[in-house]
Amino acid sequence: MTKLFKYLLMGSLFFSILACSDDYQGGLPFPTLIEAANEAGLTTLVAGVRAIPGLEASLQDQQAITVFAPTNEAFANALQTFRATDLNDLVVKLGGAANLQTVLGFHVVPAVAFSRNLNEVNIFTTLAGQQLRVNSTPGAVTVTDAAGNVARVIQADVQIENGVVHVIDRVLIPSIELPKPTLVEAATNAGLTTLLTAVTAVPGLPDALLSAPAITVFAPTNEAFAAALEVFKAKDLNELVIKIGGAENLQKVLGFHVVPAKALSSSLAATNSFQTLSGQTITVEKSGTMVSVKDQLGRVAQVVATDIEISNGVVHVINGMMLPNLGLPTVVEAAQSAGLTTLLDAVTAAGLGSTLLNAPQMTVFAPSNAAFTAALQAFGAANLNQLVAKIGGVANLQKVLGFHVVPAAAFSFELGPTNTFTTLAGQQLTVTKTGNNVSVRDASGNVAAVVAADVAIANGVVHVIDKVLLPTIDLPNVVEAAQAANLTILLEAVTAAGLGGALLGQEAMTVFAPTNQAFSNLLQALNLNSLTDLINTLGAEAVTKVLGFHVVPATAFSFNLAAGAQQVPTLAGEMLTVTRTGNNVTVTDKAGNTFNVVAADVAIKNGVVHVIDGVLLPTL
Repeated sequence: MTKLFKYLLMGSLFFSILACSDDYQGGLPFPTLIEAANEAGLTTLVAGVRAIPGLEASLQDQQAITVFAPTNEAFANALQTFRATDLNDLVVKLGGAANLQTVLGFHVVPAVAFSRNLNEVNIFTTLAGQQLRVNSTPGAVTVTDAAGNVARVIQADVQIENGVVHVIDRVLIPSIELPKPTLVEAATNAGLTTLLTAVTAVPGLPDALLSAPAITVFAPTNEAFAAALEVFKAKDLNELVIKIGGAENLQKVLGFHVVPAKALSSSLAATNSFQTLSGQTITVEKSGTMVSVKDQLGRVAQVVATDIEISNGVVHVINGMMLPNLGLPTVVEAAQSAGLTTLLDAVTAAGLGSTLLNAPQMTVFAPSNAAFTAALQAFGAANLNQLVAKIGGVANLQKVLGFHVVPAAAFSFELGPTNTFTTLAGQQLTVTKTGNNVSVRDASGNVAAVVAADVAIANGVVHVIDKVLLPTIDLPNVVEAAQAANLTILLEAVTAAGLGGALLGQEAMTVFAPTNQAFSNLLQALNLNSLTDLINTLGAEAVTKVLGFHVVPATAFSFNLAAGAQQVPTLAGEMLTVTRTGNNVTVTDKAGNTFNVVAADVAIKNGVVHVIDGVLLPTL
């Protein structure tokens, strides 16, 4: 019987074309289907019939049939109705060969019925076992299928050897259980184009959803997606994906709309909690015929179309997007994932971790490890601690790091060609965008390139850059440093000797600065009561030489010193012995007195100050 219906399909196609010819001029006996098709030039039909073993003979052997044969246009319309690309696809859309058998049999009555023999109303039992209603009125014959669709006979009484063909203008559909659409087909039919785009943007997700044993999908409308774009200030799905943390989180969002079980609205209780494919729980509430969905943050979407059954479950269309806990990383976690270990060390050293974690919104231009390495090299520092010393301490490290942070979220696609931002350091940073390339310029005009943009974090975004940006750093001069360290007697001595201008004008210098106690110890050793007594005793020229003996005309941080003893020139014209043992530094004067550096590496504008616990004496 299956073969018979396949044959009848070919026959109906034949007659739809045959009926379009004005007259068949052959004599009796009437032609077979194949003969008539050949005479009409239906070579493709003949080839199709003869391509199926036994088809030609089976059609010829039927004793009596009436075929209601749809035209080619009718079949084309049926393909369109079923969203089928060709006849093979139509078979799939109908649910396979069994349903095709039913459809084709529904077009064939196992008896001959010419139009002149029809009553006004005729009920025929077809080869499909279902009844067909044929109405005949003067000048018109119509056929009504199981769904109430009406086809018109546009060419009646085309006689063949074993019966008659009536050509009709539509395909008749019997009562059959059509296969339920897939999720993709249902979404397409419902016009949920943004959802489809989102699903296909996640590799493997369409196949996972289509192959799932049972699912309930809460499917956002296009308008729901548009509203989500607006909330996230994204112009399209691509930008939204970036802002929520990438394709992995898009999968999490979409999975949050899917329950791995079939839940028709009729089966819902007043309150239902479902675990979704994202692993997080969604709440579905039902009041009368109204159904709503609530996410973990309490956002509510209404179900606007319920119970769209699909091949492996059901779809409920909703008017809002549900958001799970996205689990976006903190800035620290993002830096760890990106391997920005030096930046993390710097943030920890500056004590800025909590500040960055608690900022409402921020954009971080995060230097790579290679960028920090280049900065260390530029400052002549071997490690972060040395760099901190050379830039003036932790306060200035905080300023440098703050200069990399803008207190607002700025993804790359939100930037204009030129952008000026005020940073956490209180200074302005210039960000330039050319095409997809983004660069950042610091206070000195140095330009860093963004090498990895748009890493979404819990409170903003990180852009990785290839240079450390430097703000304007205000290091103290030697006088200000001495004031900050309360070296009042040294300042008085410098003033008395008139050396202030010389020291401030020095291009580079290292100052071994005695504490007030060191001066007190010297006065006591010389049985003097004041600095004035010292000046009067030694003379102004000698005091000037003493002070100059504390100044080396080059910058030497403690970590730049070679291990062991070394002779360094001073402004007094004599050599000073400086010894480094591990982290300890001592200085020895011409009298053989050795003193300790008690506070090393105080950076100043033109060098460095080391505070010592004694006054160094040159040859006097």
